[in-house]
Amino acid sequence: MPMPVWQVVPVSGGLRLRLYSGPLGLYLIAEGTLDTTSVHQLSRAVELAMRRLDPVRFTVDVGGVDFIDVAGVATLIACRREAQGRGVGFQVVQATAQVRSTAAACGAFELFSSAGDPVAAAGPMLRRNHRPGLRCLRPPRQSRRPSRNQPRS
Repeated sequence: MPMPVWQVVPVSGGLRLRLYSGPLGLYLIAEGTLDTTSVHQLSRAVELAMRRLDPVRFTVDVGGVDFIDVAGVATLIACRREAQGRGVGFQVVQATAQVRSTAAACGAFELFSSAGDPVAAAGPMLRRNHRPGLRCLRPPRQSRRPSRNQPRS
């Protein structure tokens, strides 16, 4: 992976942010705790990156976030709204079960789905890979062999 364009390392605990720039836009990796004490870091980083780097697409990877509260979910929604206001595609990816359940409890589950995301569009019909974090985008299909209970035609 290329060197980060910008990096914020917290003094103790908190939220760690790494911003990468690539041909597909900006990619911000968040790790740690996204709560009322750290949301200002995320909102400031997203706002500065969009203003200074003027991306076409902005992706926030929350796979390393081990705790999020209502303020964190509200900040992600505000960042998405700001990006949409600037005409920037905004996407939140790699959400853990804890992050998804907190967002769902806040009524913001649509935060993790986007029309251009094939994983989100496929929904529960995806087949799971045995290795964590990997998904097969191919939809399930019928077996070629008839089952034992079905008569052969």
